[in-house]
Amino acid sequence: MATDHRATLADIKRFDQLVRYLKDPMGWPIESGDFEELTFEYTPEELGIDASNAAKIQEIKRLRPLSASQPWGIFFVKFEPKRLPVVALRRILSQVALKKRASANSAERAVWAADDLLFISNYGEGEGRQISFAHFSQPAARNDLPTLKVLGWDNLDTALHLDAVAMELTQHLSWPEDDTDATAWRQRWRSAFTLRHREVITTSMDLSIRLAELARAICERIKSALAIESARGPLTKLMTAFRESLVHDLDADGFADMYAQTIAYGLLSARIADPTRKTADDFAAHMRTSPFLRELMETFLHVGGRRGKAGGPGIDFDELGVSEVTALLDQANMEAVIRDFGDRNRQEDPVIHFYELFLTAYDKQKKIQRGVFYTPQPVVSYIVRSVHELLQTEFGLADGLADTTTWGEMQKEHPGLKLPPLTDESGEKRTISPDEPFVQILDPATGTATFLVEVIDLIYRTLKAKWEQQRLTNAKQMAMWNEYVPKHLLPRLHAFELMMAPYAIAHMKVGLKLAETGYRFGSEERARIYLTNALEKPDDKQAKLIGFDALAHEAEAVNEIKRLKRFTVIVGNPPYANYSANLSPDARRIVDKFRTFRGVLIRERNQLQFERNIQDDFVKFISIAQDLVGTSGAGVLGYITNGTMLASTSLRGMRENLAQQFGGLFELNLHGGGNEIITGVEDDENVFDIVQSVAIHVYFRSERGGPTEVRYADLIGRRSLKYGALASNSVKSMSWRQIEPDVENCSFTPQDEASSEIARRLDSAYVKFGAGIKTNRDAVAIGFDDAELLKSVKAFDGKLVSTKNAQASLYSLLYRPFDIRRIFYDQAVVASRSLPTMKHVIAGPNIGFVCSSTWTTPSRFSVGISRLMVEMKTGTHDRGTTFFPLYRYEAFMGGEDQQIHNLTSEFVQDWCATTQTRFVPIGHGDGRKTTGPEDVLFWFYGLFHSPEYRRRYCAALAQRFPIMLLTSNMELFRSLSRLGGELIALHLLESPKVSHLITKLVGGRQLAVEKISWSRETVWIDRAETVGFQGVREDVWNFHIGGYPVCEKWLKDRKGRTLTKDDLVHYQKVVVALTETIRLMAEIDKVIDQHGGWPAAFNATQQANDRPRVQAGTDVTPLTAKPPNAPPPVVHEPAPTEWLKSAAPKPQHLKGASTAQARSIPFHQEATDLLIRPEPS
Repeated sequence: MATDHRATLADIKRFDQLVRYLKDPMGWPIESGDFEELTFEYTPEELGIDASNAAKIQEIKRLRPLSASQPWGIFFVKFEPKRLPVVALRRILSQVALKKRASANSAERAVWAADDLLFISNYGEGEGRQISFAHFSQPAARNDLPTLKVLGWDNLDTALHLDAVAMELTQHLSWPEDDTDATAWRQRWRSAFTLRHREVITTSMDLSIRLAELARAICERIKSALAIESARGPLTKLMTAFRESLVHDLDADGFADMYAQTIAYGLLSARIADPTRKTADDFAAHMRTSPFLRELMETFLHVGGRRGKAGGPGIDFDELGVSEVTALLDQANMEAVIRDFGDRNRQEDPVIHFYELFLTAYDKQKKIQRGVFYTPQPVVSYIVRSVHELLQTEFGLADGLADTTTWGEMQKEHPGLKLPPLTDESGEKRTISPDEPFVQILDPATGTATFLVEVIDLIYRTLKAKWEQQRLTNAKQMAMWNEYVPKHLLPRLHAFELMMAPYAIAHMKVGLKLAETGYRFGSEERARIYLTNALEKPDDKQAKLIGFDALAHEAEAVNEIKRLKRFTVIVGNPPYANYSANLSPDARRIVDKFRTFRGVLIRERNQLQFERNIQDDFVKFISIAQDLVGTSGAGVLGYITNGTMLASTSLRGMRENLAQQFGGLFELNLHGGGNEIITGVEDDENVFDIVQSVAIHVYFRSERGGPTEVRYADLIGRRSLKYGALASNSVKSMSWRQIEPDVENCSFTPQDEASSEIARRLDSAYVKFGAGIKTNRDAVAIGFDDAELLKSVKAFDGKLVSTKNAQASLYSLLYRPFDIRRIFYDQAVVASRSLPTMKHVIAGPNIGFVCSSTWTTPSRFSVGISRLMVEMKTGTHDRGTTFFPLYRYEAFMGGEDQQIHNLTSEFVQDWCATTQTRFVPIGHGDGRKTTGPEDVLFWFYGLFHSPEYRRRYCAALAQRFPIMLLTSNMELFRSLSRLGGELIALHLLESPKVSHLITKLVGGRQLAVEKISWSRETVWIDRAETVGFQGVREDVWNFHIGGYPVCEKWLKDRKGRTLTKDDLVHYQKVVVALTETIRLMAEIDKVIDQHGGWPAAFNATQQANDRPRVQAGTDVTPLTAKPPNAPPPVVHEPAPTEWLKSAAPKPQHLKGASTAQARSIPFHQEATDLLIRPEPS
């Protein structure tokens, strides 16, 4: 209901427009559409309103009574000011409200009780006019003034706010059905007014949300102003100055966002800093650490605050809504707000908490896009303390981060240490001064300066402990601290930040922290926090920023830092953004050094996904940190990042690069992934409020060189336990496991005991393979039957059904394990570019593996089989599915498509050499002297279903495609292939065994699926547990395939549907298949044990002693060991418009081929497909 009112309310800017709304839908009995005929007019003079308030009023009109029993006096008041003038409204009230003394009431005017008056007010300018319904309620205390309560809106309000207003208007202020009951009428209309005008806010949540609303309004008004300004307009000139000097990709939307956040949160920070001070009073007093920010805010709030002021830029910031922010903050009970937050969480900074809430309410997508998430204090503390201790132990700096030792002094203690080059220019022979402090600290994505504040705190505590040990008096300590800060602290502490609001907060927090330590701001020394994109190179151009010197100075300072400063400590929480916003040519080149692995350019089948992964912002920030430490020749890095950094296949080049540069790497895996299941752990929580797992990396590089040592540890469990462990530990106190990165992936996680046995992956054996189908509209493109599907397609686009042969686009699809659906495979409906692979299923009989290249939860590894096309989530619930067809259909010499196997010549040669057999191109061999592609299929399907195989290679299977092992033991080959063949027949429901049902249907005739549950060896489909399938063992019920609990998932996807007879039989066959699968998997391990066991039964070609060791402290060079396999061939997919041109659909193949067509694999229309994975016991 309310949604229909949004546009109508937003368009109402005048009383005559409002009258039409009052009439319909609010039901007011208004006969005339002429506003003038409906009202009496008053003048301010008639009501005795003084000249100062009269000037604010354009007109006062009273609505003529619409009912003889109407108890309400309804006034329309149009005001000139931009905000509702409460004083003027009270003046009108005083003249039309009934006085207690009868003699005080005017005989010439109608009067009403104060709380029987309704004021409909109109104020604002142009498109920003606002409508408000105002009501004065009687005060609780006799001597108090009546309380003004308001219900209003304007065109900038959110849709949700308009919905809420519409609901209040229609539910409470609509005309009563019985207008003779004055008491009920009064009660109902008064109930619409619950919020006092500009009500004092006392909670952090309310303040953040309201502040975000005002900031959004400011942002929209800035954009509107920019749209109509000329190039010489004040806002446009200011935006241009920022773009030319600091934020080079800044556009109008970005500038409006920057300005709105700066005003809203900069003022909030000032108000928090001193709750007793009015927000706009002496704002500069709170910005002592940043001349640039001080001048910027003074310009925004004062110099340019009124149009026409001499020297001002001519912007009226009242028009932009700035005054509403200051008014909100001035009226908010800030002590109560801070107290409210303190009651909730005493461990976090209220300034940061506000920003988290504010940014979520202001623009949640921006928060996600920029990867803005507050770093919990225990995480920050762990990283900073770890860096501090490594400086002490690895570099001999007794004071750690507080140490002021120079480069020259360090060279005396470390003869191998060289002075870094002065600049990054090629061939630079000059060096930095030996008098430069060695410990120079940078947070390249500082956000709200959480890491900087922790560094300051640790340095203060370190020095205070040192001075106390020296028995210095408190006065002497304070004097030394006030000398240390401007001379040794601020010059060594640097940070970059891209977003304006956190930049302002960062300066605020550093200033507050220094003041807390007792530092007295008597120096002009600034905090070296700069508004810049750390991923941008320094800009040598001198910006011409006439009239805004601080902006020019800021640009000059940050460019000098980027060019000349040599950092030895990098800390922070860089943003994680898989869809990076930093995609300029220079930003993209930052990760180029990570594109090779073991001397070979990385070429992935899904090159787009690889590019997206490697362009993630956190990868770029790791790269620049590595470069900064590399240029210095020594240093320490401490980051928390996306957990995929530890083992992602796409990032193997990065890990190799890091291992070659740093001598010691400490990897603390904090886990917490939303889709990650850790065996034996019931509840694992993230340290952030995100679903992506995270990890802490602390690395050091010294001049000593030597073998790289990678140490690994886990923290698993509840968030509070992780916080406790982080708060009380560092790299020196944690219990570490030393690991050796594997040759195949250079993973920074522990490897399987048998990782040295890995010789080949599934993708290296196939010529063509690809992702499952992604429709982007499954509800339209996929259905349970043809009739249902065509109905959905027709509703989506009737032309697709009426103007072409729709039947030609209908195919069968393995949608989920055991769940065959129908798909309308037409490029107008299906978004996926999967035809280069799926055309080999369409062209003729085929069969292939269904699997994934990565597993969030390693124990969920599975490989399935399918004769049909597959969907992107067929084989895994949280990653992408890949299909490996056994056969290809290719045309030769312009003839018909011919069936050929899809295995690479290199793999076939290895297979034949190992098995000592001749390879037949189609079907099976005799298993002794000959083998064929279907023998390969059966062998590997059996191998992939070995429980010991899955346990033994668990970590490696989670990172890439399945591992392929060969054998020269032909007895083992035949036995395992036989079991693999049995599994395939079961999973396609082609085995005769599935017809011998082991369950029975119990209950009545109601077969509608309501709620799925299991108890007493019965799968129930109704809430009352009276109808279900009896005879399902618990291990079968718990059997998972690709993360899906099969028995539950198949039924759950049919919730609300009534099961047919075919459905009943199909489900019971599935139960047989799963039961037999569990038995056969156990038998597979027995067969392997009988033929030598692991790894003796297989030809494992990659030995552990072949693995090269990585050397640290040297230039990055490729490892010399030969790669385990060559890069796979690249498959070039056609453009979307070419989808169906290269392979015309042949639906007859899905209905069974002709008898004349030779076929190596039996093809059955009713066959189903399955991905198998047992749940670990």
